[in-house]
Amino acid sequence: MLRRATRTIGLVAAATVGLLTLAVGIADATPYPTIVAHTTNALSNGPVVVGIGDSILEGHGVDSGQAWLAVLAEKDGWRLTNLASDGSGFATVGDNGDTFADQVMVAEKLNPDVVIISGSSNDLGATDVKIAQATTATIDALRAALPNAKIVAVSAVWGDTPLPDQMTTITADVAAATIAVGGSYLDIGQPLSAQPTLMQADDDHPTAEGQGILAASVSAAMAAASLGF
Repeated sequence: MLRRATRTIGLVAAATVGLLTLAVGIADATPYPTIVAHTTNALSNGPVVVGIGDSILEGHGVDSGQAWLAVLAEKDGWRLTNLASDGSGFATVGDNGDTFADQVMVAEKLNPDVVIISGSSNDLGATDVKIAQATTATIDALRAALPNAKIVAVSAVWGDTPLPDQMTTITADVAAATIAVGGSYLDIGQPLSAQPTLMQADDDHPTAEGQGILAASVSAAMAAASLGF
C-alpha cells in the first residue's frame, strides 16, 4: 500500500458526464503534467466541487458512481470535478507527473465553491519533513488561489491491515495545514480497519461496499461538524 494505482473518476448520475483534459502549464508554457478529469452537473444550481487526491478518492477498481466522492456528489447534488491522479500525493509525483500541488493549479481554473482534499498513503516513505513542507505549501497555495472557496480536508484512508505509524504523521500534517488556512478538517478514522472483505483483491483499494462505508463516514463527519454546502 505504499503507492496506490489511481485513475480519474466520472460520476454517473442523471446528468450528462463530460470529459475534460486539463493541462497545467509551467513558466515556459510546456504542458506539465496533463490531468484528465471527469465532470458532472448533478444539479444545475448545485455547488461546484473539486476533488484533489489519490485512487481512494477517485474510486479505483469500482464503477465510477460507486466511489465515495461520487456517492456524496450524487446524494447532495454537487457539480463535481475530480482531479485525483495515479500515484500522486503531497510529496509524491504520480504516474501523470503530478503532485497534489499540480491538481491545485487546475482547481484554480475551475473556480469551485468547495475543494475536498485528502491525505494519501502515496506519501509513505518520504521523510516527515518533506511531507510536512509539501502539505503546508500545497494547502497554502490552494487558499491563496481560491480565497473564497471552502476547503474541506479528509483524513488519509488506510485499508484492513495495521496502520503504519507514518500515516498518523500524514494525517496530522493535513489537519494542521487545513485549519491554519481556515478550512474544515474531517477525521473519519479508519473505517476499513480489520475488514478484509471490504478490500479488493489488491488489498489496496476498497470494494464498492467499502467505498459506501467511506461515503457514510465522511457524511457523518460533515453532519457532526455542521458542514454543508
